[in-house]
Amino acid sequence: MRRSYFFVRHGQAIYQERGFDRSRYPPELDWPLSSFGEAQAHALAPRLYPLGVERVVSSKLARARRTAEILSTWGGAPYDHTWGALNEIHPTRLREGMADVEQTRWSWMDGWRAARVVGREVREGRGSPGWDSRLARERIDVVLGRLDALREARIAVVGHGFWILLAALLARGQVPFRFIANCSVTRIDADGAGRYRLVSFASVL
Repeated sequence: MRRSYFFVRHGQAIYQERGFDRSRYPPELDWPLSSFGEAQAHALAPRLYPLGVERVVSSKLARARRTAEILSTWGGAPYDHTWGALNEIHPTRLREGMADVEQTRWSWMDGWRAARVVGREVREGRGSPGWDSRLARERIDVVLGRLDALREARIAVVGHGFWILLAALLARGQVPFRFIANCSVTRIDADGAGRYRLVSFASVL
């Protein structure tokens, strides 16, 4: 059975509204949505459901949970926020020898470097010295496998920007160099046999 997964980046979080550099705070800090982020989620809902969404799932983090709650309530789709594997992947976790992320600050450039490494591995089929993308691959595989096992075939998946970027790269699609805006939608289709295709990336509906 053909399936479609609509990966939604959460609405604007408090750290974005206040202009905080998130890398200066503990990576496990659970930021809530801002009032503008709530409005973004409400605005997305009537644009998302015409795509045929039958279920909404999200990471366990507050900004994703609240975005998903708004989407689920608007359209009445069942909702599950217990998907810990959807929690954001810290870019430094892809650097060898830097597993203790609670003690590690990072910059947005770390995220872009990590994404480039994953993209190169997908294209060329070989690793890069000093980097290890296995964590990202394992987390994303867990989520895709769990999505494949659901009864519904068209699912909104509310998560986080860097996670969605990595999933798009691993789906072997053409990923444009574009910022993943809050409440943008990335579509990945599945063929039911463990193969995935990137259909669209960070689209604003």
